[in-house]
Order: sequence, then C-alpha cells, then structure tokens
Amino acid sequence: MLKKLQRFRFSQQPCWYLVHGGPAAPSLSLEELEPLPELDRQSSSHFYFQAQTSTLFKLVRDKYSPREDFWRWLGRDIISKRLTGSYDAYKEFTSRRILEGLGQNTVAVRCYGVALNFLNPLGSLYAMERLDNCVTGHTYFERLDEARRSTFIDTLSAQVTELAQAGYYHRDLHLDNLLVDHQQRLIWIDTHVKALPASAKKRQALLDNMLTNSRIDGSGYREQLRARLAPYF
Repeated sequence: MLKKLQRFRFSQQPCWYLVHGGPAAPSLSLEELEPLPELDRQSSSHFYFQAQTSTLFKLVRDKYSPREDFWRWLGRDIISKRLTGSYDAYKEFTSRRILEGLGQNTVAVRCYGVALNFLNPLGSLYAMERLDNCVTGHTYFERLDEARRSTFIDTLSAQVTELAQAGYYHRDLHLDNLLVDHQQRLIWIDTHVKALPASAKKRQALLDNMLTNSRIDGSGYREQLRARLAPYF
C-alpha cells in the first residue's frame, strides 16, 4: 500500500489525512462528499459517498472530546489510537486481509488513513468500493422461504465457523454487515474481526451476544445458527 497525504472535504470542512492506498485504486477527488444520514442512523460511524469514483467513506469519530474529557481523549483517542497506528480503519483493513486469506468475499478498499489534525474528531477514515446490485443480508433473508432461509443459515455459519477455526470472530456480526450479490454470494462489508479469547466462559458469552445482535428474525433460525457455531466457541 502506498502512503501519502490526502485532503478530503466532509460537510464543507477540508481535512487532511495520512492515507494508505493501492496503486490500482482510483484517484479520489477533492470535491465535497455526499453525506449518507440513512447509514449513519444504522451505525456508530459516519458515511459519505463520492459518485465520481463510486466510493463509500466510513469515518469513525473519537470517543471522547478534548473539551469535555481531555485526559481520556488524549490517552485513548490520540495516544492509544492515532499515534500507535491502532485506529479503527487500520484494524478493519488488517481484518479484511484475514477474511480474504480464508477465501471469503469482501469489498475492495480504496484507501484507509488517520486524521493529521488532532482536533478533527473524525480520526479514522476507511474508503471502499460501493457495490451495486446487492442487498443487505437482512433484506435478502426476509425475502426467502423457509427452506432457503435454513440454507442461508448453513452458509453463514460455515463462514463464521471457518473464521473461528482460524482463531477469530466477527466483532459485530449481524445481517446488515454483509451483502448478498446477484450470484447469492455473501460479501462482508464490516470486516472487523478479533482474536477469540482462550476462556471458554468468555467464548460462550461472545456467542450469546452474537446471536442476540444477529438481526435474524425467528428464534428457530438463531438456534440453528447456535447449534452450528457452538462447537467452535
């Protein structure tokens, strides 16, 4: 990945980022980006779209404000995140490589980076290709009949199991964090994964939380998913 300084314009404010991008990625222009409040409402992140390059920008806001909680902002958001390189976009990029290494489908990354101005609260930037002719996993699941829903759960559990066997789990596994294309392939759009804990108790708690937040309607399907995943958690 090539490293460079790049200026973007979010909500009429020019912002500088240190970004990492591949040589084949399209050149991202400096034009103002279109906010996507409908996606913001479904997530803790902020989203913008650039039609010219069909690029979706995902920005993560600092957890703390320097005015309201200076020391926590300095310790967590600046030192622990930005200065050490452990900001959200970097973690998502490295997580994507893990999924790709397993042969699972992800969205092409344009670039990822970190804000240079510490007072810019949108510290983490992740830019990815926007895919057309896809629907969210939740929308796709709702359109299926009972037999095909069961098959979908089997497909989903196979990919989550494969990740668990490699020692990882999805930090935020739910049906709106994946897409289904016209070939009925699952495509992960939130690729953030973490290492599975060694404690069996903690792994069980992770599985319980995963099923609770899965956005899979119908307790029978959630129990089907639990039965498939339980031996690996």
